[in-house]
This record gives sequence, structure tokens and C-alpha cells, in this order.
Amino acid sequence: MKIKLTESQYNKLLLENDKDFLDGKVKFPNIGNKVNKFIVKMYNYIHKEYGNQGTWQLYLTIIRDIFNLSEQEARLLSYNYIEFSSKIKDGNYEKFIGNPLIFFGEFEFSGSVPVSGYVSGDIASGKYSGYGTSYKDFMSKLRKGDYEDVDVDWDQTVDFYSDDIDWDINNEHAPQEVKWFTHNTPDEELIDNIKLI
Repeated sequence: MKIKLTESQYNKLLLENDKDFLDGKVKFPNIGNKVNKFIVKMYNYIHKEYGNQGTWQLYLTIIRDIFNLSEQEARLLSYNYIEFSSKIKDGNYEKFIGNPLIFFGEFEFSGSVPVSGYVSGDIASGKYSGYGTSYKDFMSKLRKGDYEDVDVDWDQTVDFYSDDIDWDINNEHAPQEVKWFTHNTPDEELIDNIKLI
């Protein structure tokens, strides 16, 4: 059987790419960008042995370790396994041969991250107060860190070293910071701060 193609159809076939994702920015050595027989066999095996109610992280581990694929390939295939599984009940993935795979990868955004610093130091003068039955009883409680109140003379300076600051990400403010920055930055500038990892 012969099929006649127009020149534009022929050119389209020549340009059709079945290997890469994200306009050529991502290419995997072991998989293309469409479901093939290998992927169908893998998905059928996973469905038979592990079902289809897990997370993509679970399937990533299975695909990476059993089928000896890279972390990035396994991530993409695990995400697509869940996507295709939601469309079938019988566990037969044959009907998806030739369907495009949806890219799913890890990205990284470079931006400012709010942090909080916790400083510990000593003030020369302060008073601890508490209750006791005697001087000895009160001293015993102090030795256990047991007191009722502490008062500090804030007019004195705090003795500390800059390496005594314990920095930590302020997870309470980080979501607002990234929302504000990404909302107020044009896409052209924002994409310069994002990379695929």
C-alpha cells in the first residue's frame, strides 16, 4: 500500500521530534516523548505488582530501581503513570501507545528567601526571681533552671559574637515573599531566575 503525502505533510514528518521535551531543552537517553511498548510493559508490570493508588514518589522509586532508569526519567514516567492510570480501570496501558508523555521535572527558582536570626548572648546584669523555703532551696531550684521570672537591664550591651547567630529560613514568610516577587515580575525576567534541575 502506498500513501501520497503533500510536501508540507512530508516536511512535517521530517521535523516531528519524538525524543525531546520543552522545545529541545530536555532529552532523555532511554525514553522518548511518546508512550512506546517498553513503557506499556513497565506500566502493566507496576499496575499488576503495586496497583495504581500510590504517589508519584513511590512509583519513581519503583521505576528507577527496578527498571534502572535515571531519577529524571523515573520522575517523568511515574507522573505519567498516574495520569494514564486515572483514565483506565483494567490496567491495560496498550491503548496509550503513541500518546505524548507529559513533561514533569524539578525546577529551581533563584530569589530572595526570608530568614530569621536567633542570637544568644550575655547581658552583664539581670535578676532571676522565684520562691523557696530557704536560700538553699532557692539555690537548688536555680541549679535546675527553675525560677518564676527574669528581669534584664536592657540599657546594658549584649555580649555576643556574630558567629553566634543561628540563621533559619522563615517558613512563615517565605510563601508570601515568593508570591509577591513572582506576581510583580514579568515572565521574561522571571524565567531568567528559573532552571531545570
